[in-house]
Amino acid sequence: MLSINNIINPQPLAENSAKGINLKLNQLLTAKILEIFSDQTAKILYNGTALHAKLEAPLTKGNHYLFEVGEKNGSIILKRIDVDPSKSTTEQMLQKLNLPQTDNNKKAAELVISEKIPVTKENVKQVADILQLATNIPFKEKKEVIHRMQELQLPAKPALVNAVIASIQNKPDQAEMRQLFESLTPYVHKDKSIAKTVDLLQNLFGFKSHHSVPKERSQISVSSTNTVHLPKETRVQPGNSVIEIIGLNQVSKDEAKTSQTNQPTVQRAEASVNDTKRQAADDFLQAVQKWLQRSGLLHERILLKDPLQLTQTETLKSHIITLKQNSESLGLPESVTVKTEQALNKLTSQQVQNIPANEHLHQFVLQIPLGQNENPREISIRWEGKKNNGQSLDPDHCKMVFWLEMKNLKDIAVDVQIQNRILSLKIFSEHPQIENLSKAFLPSLKKSLSEMNYTLSSINFSQKQKNEIKIPEANTGYKGMDLRI
Repeated sequence: MLSINNIINPQPLAENSAKGINLKLNQLLTAKILEIFSDQTAKILYNGTALHAKLEAPLTKGNHYLFEVGEKNGSIILKRIDVDPSKSTTEQMLQKLNLPQTDNNKKAAELVISEKIPVTKENVKQVADILQLATNIPFKEKKEVIHRMQELQLPAKPALVNAVIASIQNKPDQAEMRQLFESLTPYVHKDKSIAKTVDLLQNLFGFKSHHSVPKERSQISVSSTNTVHLPKETRVQPGNSVIEIIGLNQVSKDEAKTSQTNQPTVQRAEASVNDTKRQAADDFLQAVQKWLQRSGLLHERILLKDPLQLTQTETLKSHIITLKQNSESLGLPESVTVKTEQALNKLTSQQVQNIPANEHLHQFVLQIPLGQNENPREISIRWEGKKNNGQSLDPDHCKMVFWLEMKNLKDIAVDVQIQNRILSLKIFSEHPQIENLSKAFLPSLKKSLSEMNYTLSSINFSQKQKNEIKIPEANTGYKGMDLRI
């Protein structure tokens, strides 16, 4: 991709119009000539940004022209394309790109133009394929899927499109996984792969079966639904895990230890949680470790690096893939195959959300089931921030958002902003007493953060649902180079 870095005297015509422009070779674009100057330069308008460019072709002020991006002697050039006045701009573009004049291609080309995506043959084909594969979702979500796949440079394959749709919709995993569990349970006697998948679902999500299941089912070593024995290299270690970014383990443990010293006026508020609070941190870390090892989030990475390890590590994704590939030979009905596909899309969607969009910023998104716990049953976490030394997240400057589905408090979201190790918290909940219930834990929270050299600067409460929280997208600026027409 070529970047126009040195826009001479940018003239934004609207607020935030001078955002920078990215061009690709052979890209098509339309631009308007705003002014022509005596030194054979002109001010042109493209995608809301006014540029000062050098002219090497006769153009007329006020007219729109169709250009093709090219390169000459290392400089970016815009080659004027002669157009047929009897055809629309979209038709002209499809003809120039050698794409059929189908309705779907026309819609794709129009969408590429309106969404300010570079008009290339590859992009129009990708958008056309996405539109065909995403026919059953709202138009707004289609645009989100297109931008996300563009951002990650993913091919428009059915599995990837479905995974990105699932990541955009951001629904909890529980529903799809429960449906798969319940549909597979009657068939555990057919094959070990089915029995192992049922065991993994039960162990990870805490589902309870209403069917009689044979005792000898699989060789997965599980000591209890809340305890799992992991190899040393897969455990959460200081400095190599997103958990350590916020020191969640220590915060939770210190909070548990200090909870008994709170003032008598808040003892009633703590009474219902005192017994379970000490175990909460350990349960959470166990769930994270278990999920990272057994969900299959690293399935493709392990497959590329060490296929033998993949055969030795039984993960939910590897088992679901096996079931999908062998559903006919296993005698599974089509309804079970559909649920298998939906569950696979949910796992892949979590992987898609963790693909780095660029080399400077990173985000981690995890939806972690907490087994048989009911309070909460699942927690969703999103980390965002700059990469530290190009690799791990910088713990001094980052953002985290937590979503919890609680039994009594219902949906709770916690937005954490960290700048120079100074924290500001925003807590969103529909519960009218959430602020009063939280007061008992603030002293221990501040103390624990201080011990880790963090400072809690503010904490605000808002009665909003979690779907009302808006996470701002990172903005990237560009600067300058001459453009030649």
